[in-house]
Amino acid sequence: MQRPLIILGTGGNALDILDLVESRPGHAPSPWRVAGFLDDARPEGERVAGLPVLGPLAAARRLAETGDGAFVNAIGSDASHRERLRIIAGTGLDRPHFATLVHPGAAVSSRVIVGPGSCIHYGASIGGNVVIGAHVTIGPGATVGHDTVIGDGAVLAPGCIVSGFVRIGRSCYVGAGSAVRQRVTIGERALVGLGAVVLRDVPAGATVVGNPARTLRAGA
Repeated sequence: MQRPLIILGTGGNALDILDLVESRPGHAPSPWRVAGFLDDARPEGERVAGLPVLGPLAAARRLAETGDGAFVNAIGSDASHRERLRIIAGTGLDRPHFATLVHPGAAVSSRVIVGPGSCIHYGASIGGNVVIGAHVTIGPGATVGHDTVIGDGAVLAPGCIVSGFVRIGRSCYVGAGSAVRQRVTIGERALVGLGAVVLRDVPAGATVVGNPARTLRAGA
């Protein structure tokens, strides 16, 4: 029997999660059924991808107390990733309320630790001894090398390549098509731009772009 799943947010990440749950050709059905969304910017009852907005984010706690489902966060673009964990904390939900989603089309080592609320999308490849924190998004086609540690709330966008022994801090955003050299540390809340090639450590809060990556904005 499928359990209901409620997605926080209605943007592009939310649609990716909907596909993660519903689009599984050649694989067994998901144990989850998306019941709808919570979003502060849309009225209750509006439909997104055919599913209802169930209320604002503040409704999460009430829904958790009255139902047997779970939640997953879809808020966290390159513009909002630094607020991702604060938004989740503001719902009042505890870690056990969050589902961990791994698409069966992802190649994930058996020696990987994945925290609650994290999503690993179709085509992602995760090497051995990787530790993934809570509420992490690993986008379609992203690659994470062995012995890498990814902090809570980080977002790895589609097609990025993270080499082995990398440390990615909390609430970081690693842009689509970027590449990170082995043993590099990316500080908390940092942003790696689209297609950047990161060869050295990135300070906390900094934004880096280009090949090789250079600092566009210093950390705050």
